[in-house]
Amino acid sequence: MSHLSKDNTNMQTKDAFEGLEPKGLWAHFAAMTGIPRPSGHEAEMAQYIADWAQSHSYSFGRDSVGNICVYVPATPNAPGLRPVALQAHLDMVCVRDGDAVSDPATGNIQTAREGEWIKALGSTLGADDGIGIAAALYLAQDREAAHGPLELLFTIEEETTFRGADGLDPDVIHADVMLNLDAVSSAAVEVGCAGAAWSVIRWSAPRRPIPEKWVTGQIVLSGLRGGHSGIDIHLNRLNAIKGMLRLLRQVAADLPVQVCAIEGGDATNAIPIRAISTIAYPGSEAGRLVQAVSAARLDLAQQYGENEPALQVTQVALDTSSPACWSPSDSDQLLDLLDVIPSGVLAMDPNSPGLVETSNNLGMVAEESAVVTVHCLSRSSSASAQAEVVESIESAAHLAGAEFAVIPPVVPPWRVDPGSRALATVLAAYHDLFDCEPATITGHGAAESGTISQHFPRLDIVSLGPDIEGAHMPGERVNIPSVLRFYRLLSEVVRRLAF
Repeated sequence: MSHLSKDNTNMQTKDAFEGLEPKGLWAHFAAMTGIPRPSGHEAEMAQYIADWAQSHSYSFGRDSVGNICVYVPATPNAPGLRPVALQAHLDMVCVRDGDAVSDPATGNIQTAREGEWIKALGSTLGADDGIGIAAALYLAQDREAAHGPLELLFTIEEETTFRGADGLDPDVIHADVMLNLDAVSSAAVEVGCAGAAWSVIRWSAPRRPIPEKWVTGQIVLSGLRGGHSGIDIHLNRLNAIKGMLRLLRQVAADLPVQVCAIEGGDATNAIPIRAISTIAYPGSEAGRLVQAVSAARLDLAQQYGENEPALQVTQVALDTSSPACWSPSDSDQLLDLLDVIPSGVLAMDPNSPGLVETSNNLGMVAEESAVVTVHCLSRSSSASAQAEVVESIESAAHLAGAEFAVIPPVVPPWRVDPGSRALATVLAAYHDLFDCEPATITGHGAAESGTISQHFPRLDIVSLGPDIEGAHMPGERVNIPSVLRFYRLLSEVVRRLAF
């Protein structure tokens, strides 16, 4: 069944988008709230675009890695022959509160309108980068928009591996100007971004039966705000994995404890909002455990209470048959490893006050086939500083006897050429439309623009977007008036580039 005829939206979503302008843009975005599109599983979203292209008689193609590009002819009132590429990514970060009905990974994003905002209820919204996709599609079908030939490029796995941007077929794009539609502020034009490197540590140790008369329990740290590991990394929000380490260390200082399991985080580029640990302890110490956990929770709340007002720590006993845990020495080795991995802001940009230069996000800890995997995302506007952070994580892995790997590609920092024609056009159009000057910013979040410009140096790339808050965290929202401003700017820039 064609996605264009399939009703993928729930009633809450339909009501939230009622009456919004541009109507066609919001219609596409509303449809996306019913399409699962986590990284690595973009096929249904790509099919939606293919169905749309066919319904408008536009040709399209897919390359070997899964990117899709739609070719839109020039409008009769825009005789320009030079194509312009509009680029957005198909995938989204799928994070949800543990008890939320909204679940992006299954294509069930519950939305609501709150004043001038559309927000997701208990999950990510996918405005990053769903609004960019919707704007590109609507611009191509908008009868009032004048434009030259358009190449609508939609890439895969931006939120994880950048595999789409890194593996983009050179025959797909013919334009020499590209507008990346993945920025998060309508008051600014993004002219650069940090680089990024995703690293994975694999650690393992045998588990052994717990001592006689010991029992197991589970500690859960939840209710944290999380956020985008580039945009929000400087806001002093508690990383749930680091918070769990604090809890375990403080509990172990008061009574004998062995760690049986630890996990946390949902995405490498999202600050973890939840972590869980299973521990073993003497059954006679159950009362002291409750006291120790409570004291550790209070300590965290005192440090992070202002930034994490919903912080929760729960502890329950488990009835587990044949429980097994890591030995005390192996438990310590794993906790030491997680402790020494840097997390948060590591350096500020000496040339741009207030801008983060270098950071690392301890994004996920999970267990796969008895191997604990630790995922980190290191960002920096300095290639050498980025490499230094990755090397420190590798050293931590080696000291713990663990395996280490960097998941390619390593995304380089990106800067727009000061003589950019695209940038000059955007700045002039912005001034003429809104009678003010936009900020030109360099973001700490890595963007595909860096990888694409590395492979296609001819491309003149500038990044635009609406106002998006809380990307990569539950409650993500997009500002309604800013979407209209973003679309007006995009339409005008494309019109001017056609002549």
